[in-house]
Amino acid sequence: MLWIVTSPERIHEEAKIVTDLLQAGASHILLRKPSWQTADYLAFLDNTDPEWLPRFIVRDQPAINSRFPVGGLHLSANARCSIDNRDLQHFPLCSTGIHDTAAIATIPPQFSVLLLSPVFNSISKAGYQGRFAQPLPGKQGKQVLALGGVNASNIHRLKAWHFDGAALLGAIWQQPDKAVTTYQRIQQRWNSNDQS
Repeated sequence: MLWIVTSPERIHEEAKIVTDLLQAGASHILLRKPSWQTADYLAFLDNTDPEWLPRFIVRDQPAINSRFPVGGLHLSANARCSIDNRDLQHFPLCSTGIHDTAAIATIPPQFSVLLLSPVFNSISKAGYQGRFAQPLPGKQGKQVLALGGVNASNIHRLKAWHFDGAALLGAIWQQPDKAVTTYQRIQQRWNSNDQS
């Protein structure tokens, strides 16, 4: 399972690139724009082909589900602490980020997908050093995606460490004009491990 996390900055022709990434096989797009307000998220989704909406996971915007049939909700640690877990039942999928493997056992079961970071040294955040480039402990029935520094040269290591996939950010957006070919190269390396 390979997710794409949107760049925190605006990207030229981002909506088109996101659609191209979905067409290339990205499992989900995690729409995460820390500087955006709810209206910005609504505008972006309003201009998205409805067929792709179920593959969008939207960060910290639980009200979006009443307007668009998105595929899920991602909550930051702050939002996770302030939401009633019963409100999560309206979403097909709920995910959250963690920065400690011990959190796998303590995150409520409503969060079926966890993004663990940083696994490798971050591409998008200078000086953000990887800490989890090693086998995972028990996953408690959750899916765990690696976030942080994942690219075509290291993604092959994740299956041996029991990760269920990766959430890609820096590798995709460091060269937006090559986002799709970069994704395809990473996807090919990930899928090539299926035969081993």
